[in-house]
Amino acid sequence: MIKNKKFALISVSDKSNLEGIVKYLVENNFQIISTGGTFKKLKELSLPVLSITEITKFPEIMDGRVKTLHPNIHAGLLAREKDEDILNDLNIQRINVLIVNFYPFEKTVNKNKVIFEEAIEDIDIGGPAMVRAGSKNFENCSVLTDPSDYEKFIHEFDPELISNKNLNRNMALKAFEHVANYDISIANYLGKEIGGENFPKYQSLKKINNLRYGENPHQTASLYQNNAVRSISIVNSKQYQGKDLSFNNIVDGDSALSCVVYYEEPTCVIVKHANPCGVCCHSDLIKAYEGAYNTDPTSSFGGVIAFNREVNEDVIKKILDNQFVELIIAPSFSKEALKYAESKINIRIIEFTDYKKQNNQSYNQIKSISDGILMQDEDYSPQDIIKNYKVVSKKIPTAEELSDLYFSWIVSKYVKSNAIVFSKERKTLGIGAGQMSRIDSTFIA
Repeated sequence: MIKNKKFALISVSDKSNLEGIVKYLVENNFQIISTGGTFKKLKELSLPVLSITEITKFPEIMDGRVKTLHPNIHAGLLAREKDEDILNDLNIQRINVLIVNFYPFEKTVNKNKVIFEEAIEDIDIGGPAMVRAGSKNFENCSVLTDPSDYEKFIHEFDPELISNKNLNRNMALKAFEHVANYDISIANYLGKEIGGENFPKYQSLKKINNLRYGENPHQTASLYQNNAVRSISIVNSKQYQGKDLSFNNIVDGDSALSCVVYYEEPTCVIVKHANPCGVCCHSDLIKAYEGAYNTDPTSSFGGVIAFNREVNEDVIKKILDNQFVELIIAPSFSKEALKYAESKINIRIIEFTDYKKQNNQSYNQIKSISDGILMQDEDYSPQDIIKNYKVVSKKIPTAEELSDLYFSWIVSKYVKSNAIVFSKERKTLGIGAGQMSRIDSTFIA
């Protein structure tokens, strides 16, 4: 080893984009130290690399459980400027760059029928320990935990190690968040498997963006997303045009999207102030829109419209020529529809990603109250299908009436209680929502 040479330690489970970042470091006079599978990968790429054992003078043992847990590694990561004499006296190399990501614990436990022992083996020990050490010493060590940040690092990093303070601080923050998320996933899994917890007790959130304001203009608000498995959501959608989504847009959009994806047939759902004001299933999407709109044309004005089929030019022309709308949500839009929408550039056009429906029906609902949190399963059961229904009334509904009852049952799930829904031929005729008396809700419907 050459004294005064710069060192980077790389030990990654996710090896995507690895070649580019390593080549950059080598070209800037960094000596690469690596472990296990990463060391093997870099050798295959014919990149210069030292084995971790050359630094620790100690073999990797216990099937790789112990390899980086060594004073030569942690002293190299934690050394401050005033510790240079200690490094020299003990012949320890300062580690200037640390690139680490962890065993894929979350991916492992999200597999069907994962074996408990398999999950335990995927709890990373050395990786989080190194990331914590390097991140604590951000003034002297750059820490990367996300392959998507490699390009940013290459663009902003000063290889002469003079002006990396702001970059290192931001990467340290992200690294500690990465460790926290990892620990939360382990704690929640063990809480379920050992502690018998019904719900994940700890939440790990990723910030999406700040919102202009909250439910009212004087309230601040931000949008976050849980780090768990993705599902159909307005959060995961693509916005083609229009102003940024507001707090109320997101609430209404979530209600409309959650309702419309529940139906198998082509369907339109119109939502205003978090309540459906019209829903219709029809093979012709224009007629589905007309049926939903005609339930309550007054409330539909300025609402959110969601479809579960592609929106073409005829559909979007019908909507925009007929009413003002805040946003339109669909799984896709034709090129002609997107072009026509540009005539009303402030209308938000949202395309949602059509994840498997079962993923959309497995999330937990969380509600904050004063000094407390309520959690419950989503209101969904795979047994909630017509063939499982038992008729207990003297009058036996016809097949058509039973179909309309099921249609109305789905709509009512998204209407604030007391909820009253009148429907015929899979089209709402009237909806009454949110009254203290169900009689008043009925009169409104």
